[in-house]
Amino acid sequence: MARFQGVPSRRILAFVAIGGLVAAAVSMIDTTSNIAQASPRSPSTAETASTTAAKRIVRKVSDDKTGHLEHPSRLGSLFARLQEIETRKATSDLRIVQFGDSHTASDYGTSVARARLAARFGDGGRGFIPLGQPYRRLFQAGEAMARGVGFEPDGAPLVSTPSPIADGLFGPSGVAMVSRAPGAFMSSELTAVADRFEIAYLAQPGGGSFDVSIDGQPRGRVTTGQATRASAFRGFEITRAAHTLEVKAVGDGAVRVFGVRLDDTAVGITFDSLGINGARASTPLAADEAHFAEQIVHAAPALAIVAYGTNEAGDSTTTPDEHASALRALVARIKKSAPDSACVVLGPPDRDGRTPGGVRTLGKLAEIITAQRRAADDAGCAFYDQFTAMGATDAIGRWSSESPPRARRDLVHLTRAGYAFLAEALVRDVVASYEAWKGESAVARR
Repeated sequence: MARFQGVPSRRILAFVAIGGLVAAAVSMIDTTSNIAQASPRSPSTAETASTTAAKRIVRKVSDDKTGHLEHPSRLGSLFARLQEIETRKATSDLRIVQFGDSHTASDYGTSVARARLAARFGDGGRGFIPLGQPYRRLFQAGEAMARGVGFEPDGAPLVSTPSPIADGLFGPSGVAMVSRAPGAFMSSELTAVADRFEIAYLAQPGGGSFDVSIDGQPRGRVTTGQATRASAFRGFEITRAAHTLEVKAVGDGAVRVFGVRLDDTAVGITFDSLGINGARASTPLAADEAHFAEQIVHAAPALAIVAYGTNEAGDSTTTPDEHASALRALVARIKKSAPDSACVVLGPPDRDGRTPGGVRTLGKLAEIITAQRRAADDAGCAFYDQFTAMGATDAIGRWSSESPPRARRDLVHLTRAGYAFLAEALVRDVVASYEAWKGESAVARR
């Protein structure tokens, strides 16, 4: 039986929330029934109007670089949604999703961005959190502890780590927790307050059942068996307080659980951190395309951030052109199901290696960043340059020598302080671009 132990120190750094977009069939389980039904989330009238308005003005807005944010005019649809949130005209959350590698999986930076945006525009809820412990030492803001027995992670294959199931049905984070064992359970102590939990899972032929308990009290049994495979969701209304959520397999068939979304009734920003340790931009492309589309439709992001490049810069197998192609393909998949979402290609931070001459930035990193700029242009995305934001060449070596350090001694990863620095810079530049958009679009409407 696979086991994972409690992982402490996942205290909440922040809460945030987002929203906006699409329609395509998503199989969904409602709050009172175990019958799968098509239930896509359609754009609200306000969302449709704001998207149309953004398209009218985007060509009139300056595309001047703001800090380290390049081509901010490409975020016009996002800015229109932010203005709705700010003026309290929005009727649904503005959701942001970030796909990435270990920098994203840690949630250290995304949790700070989540907090800053929620403070500025309003908190729509903590958003999606993977259940269980798909990675050792996984941190997710809003979750204090995760423990369990009998559930094993299965996810999108990395370069040298094939998936044992390999069907591409991994959920939004790219990693599912699976079990057939009776009594297998996952428990999460959730410190982020919410009005509703929504458990995401796979409905499938021969699927088993799992029981849901909140604070030790049974709340219902979810049956995952149905004639066809599809993404499914089950909601539970809760009081606004910290809660312990437990999922326990009955043992009557295979159960595959993706995670839980913490949602508020208040309209605001949500920010999902969907990273995989060791991932490259090609990793999420291993997901079944129809399944990935179901997840995007249900999330309905107003902004999609793709944050890769660190692992590609350090390997000898991925060329810059291949990396750019994977980025374009990933953005295309997202936009196919969320055609009105804005997108940002988030460049990697510095990555150094130890040489006889000292610590030096990897030579391939500049080529990867150049390829990312090309991919962002091709896909119509803004580009954010984290490399220059942290000081460019050899910056991570300098950061690792600081006291306290902003980078780890592996010269790949940052400390919480380092991730917080870059997240603050990103939010500052996005908000500054939004303020400029408001002023320029107001002039354009006169």
